[in-house]
Amino acid sequence: MKSALPPNYIRLCAMMFLQFGIYGLWLPIAGKFLTADPETSGGLGFSEGQMGMIVGIAASVGAICSPLIVQFADRRFSAQRVLGVLMMIGGILKIAVYPQSGFLAWLLLSVSFTLMFMPAAAICNALAMRHLDDPGRQFPGVRLWTAVGWVLMGWTFSLIVLKTDVQGSWLPPFFKGDDVPMVAGEMKKSVMWSGIIAFLYGAWAFFFLPDTPPVESKSKRPAVADAFALLKIPSIAALLTATLIISPMNHLYFMQCAKFLGEAGLDSAYLLPAMAIGQICEILMYLVLGRVLPKFGYKAVLLIGIGAYVFRFFLFGTIGIPIAVIIFGLSIHGLCYAFFTSTSFIYMNKVASRDVANTAQSVFNFIWYGIGPLIAVALNGILAYFFASGKMFAHAEFKGFWYSLGAISLVGMFVLLWRFKEEVTVGEEGS
Repeated sequence: MKSALPPNYIRLCAMMFLQFGIYGLWLPIAGKFLTADPETSGGLGFSEGQMGMIVGIAASVGAICSPLIVQFADRRFSAQRVLGVLMMIGGILKIAVYPQSGFLAWLLLSVSFTLMFMPAAAICNALAMRHLDDPGRQFPGVRLWTAVGWVLMGWTFSLIVLKTDVQGSWLPPFFKGDDVPMVAGEMKKSVMWSGIIAFLYGAWAFFFLPDTPPVESKSKRPAVADAFALLKIPSIAALLTATLIISPMNHLYFMQCAKFLGEAGLDSAYLLPAMAIGQICEILMYLVLGRVLPKFGYKAVLLIGIGAYVFRFFLFGTIGIPIAVIIFGLSIHGLCYAFFTSTSFIYMNKVASRDVANTAQSVFNFIWYGIGPLIAVALNGILAYFFASGKMFAHAEFKGFWYSLGAISLVGMFVLLWRFKEEVTVGEEGS
C-alpha cells in the first residue's frame, strides 16, 4: 500500500516554492521601477516599450529557446544538477543586473536570465512527477506551492522593504502602510534579492534535491526532436493547438485587467488586492484539481479550464455589471490557470516517454510562455485599433475587447472538444 505522501514530497514542494517565488519577488513590481522617474522616485526611467521588452520579450526568448537547453536533463545529466547549475547562473545574472542603469544592459542580462529560468521551470515539473507515485492526484498539491511562493515572497518584500507605519488590513496582502521615500529605487532591490535567493536555491537543488538521473534512450535523434515529434500524436496536437489559442488570451487578461478595473470604478488602492484574489483562488483550485482530475479525466478538466476563460471574458464584456460581480470574475482565474495549465503539464508527462519528459514540458512552455505572449502583443494592438478611440480603452470600449477574447477562447474550447482523445502510451507507465 502506497503512503499518502512520497518520501521526497516536502523537498519537491520547497523546489516549487523557491523556483516561482524568485519570479514573484520582482516581476509584479517591475513595470513600476523600470519606468519610474530616476530623480523623483529612484526608478530607471525606461519607456513603456523598453519595459515591455525587458519584462515580456525577454521571457518569450527564454521560453522559445528552452527546449534546446532542457534536453540535457533528459539524456546527458541528472535533472537536479542541470536545475541547480541553471539557477546558480541565473542568480549571478540577476545580481549583475541590479546596479545597471542602461537599457541595453538590462535587456541583455534579462534575456540571459530567462534563458536559465525557463528551462529550469520546465525541469521542475518533470522532476517532480518523476518522484510522485500518482502524478494526476499528487502533482497539483506540489504545484500549488508555485502560487504560494509567488504571492508570499512578493508580499513579504513589500512588507519589509517598501512600507512604513504598517497596519493590518482585511484585504490582500492583509497589511497597509505608507510607501518609503524613493520607493521605486527600493523596489529595484527585489532584483538583487531574487538573485541571491536564486543562487542559494540553485546550490540547494544541485546537492539536495532527489537524484533524477538521465534515462537511457534508444533514439538516435536529439531529445528536442523527439519531444516535438509528440505533435504527431492527435491528442497532443489538439492540446498544443488549444494552448496556442488560449495563451495569448491569458496574457492579454494580465495586460489589460488592472486598467479595466480602474475604468470600471475600482479605486487604485484596491487594484493589487483585487488581482491577488485570483492567485489565492489558484491555490485553492490546485487542492481541488488533485481530487477532480482522477475522477473526471483530462478532457473534462481541460474543458472546464478553458470554459472558465470563456465565461470570465464574456462576463467582463457585459459592461455595467456591479463591481462585486467583476471581483467574482477575478476569482475565476484560479480555475482557469490551475485546471488548464497544470492539467496540461500532467498530460504532457503522461504521454511523453521518460527519456524526453523534461523536454516535453519545455515544449508546452515554448507555446505558453514563448509564442503566446508575442501573439498577445500583436493582438492587443489590433484590438485597440478596432475598439479603442484613444491610446487606451475607455470603459465602454472594453466590451469589444473582452468579447473578442471570449470568442477566440471559445474556438480553443471547440478544438479541444473536437480533436482531443486521451492517449495511453509508454509515458503513462514511466511517470
